[in-house]
Amino acid sequence: MLALVSGGVASGKSEIAENLAVSLNKGKMAYIATMAASDEECRNRVVKHRRMRDGKGFNTFEFPYGLSEKIPILSGCDTALLECMGNLIANEMYLQERSPQEAIECIRNDIRLLAATVPNTVIVTSTIFEDFKAYDDFTTGYIRVLAEINSAIAAAADVVIESVCAIPVIHKGMKELSGYENLV
Repeated sequence: MLALVSGGVASGKSEIAENLAVSLNKGKMAYIATMAASDEECRNRVVKHRRMRDGKGFNTFEFPYGLSEKIPILSGCDTALLECMGNLIANEMYLQERSPQEAIECIRNDIRLLAATVPNTVIVTSTIFEDFKAYDDFTTGYIRVLAEINSAIAAAADVVIESVCAIPVIHKGMKELSGYENLV
């Protein structure tokens, strides 16, 4: 199962995605952390998220970019939770200096490979398209890449959930989720 869990900043999407991953899992479970903790705020978020996952059975892998090279490590996992697509895109564009089109192609390939390797893949992503602010060209490019990647994953996903004020809204895959309890 490929699932996409989206939402705004601090909307509760991480908890929903973790609960979904734990419910789907029937074996080894991976948490793919994509944040490059470069400042105090980022380090605090990493600590917060580690506490949230504590005791849930995740094996954490820190892959801020270059996911496809590291996916073989995940073979044998039943479930992988990738958090967060926004960080992965930013790292591919800024740290790896990929153009928007290169980032899109790279990440689409990464996700196809990840979903083919791990039976249950849950991807957390952000929605940052709703403020109607004007940004510089580089930031606008990043936002467009995130929108295109989110759309591609949603189209391919079995399940698409949006977290609205920590309330899961299932946009796609109600039938796929019906056999599980306490998913969200």
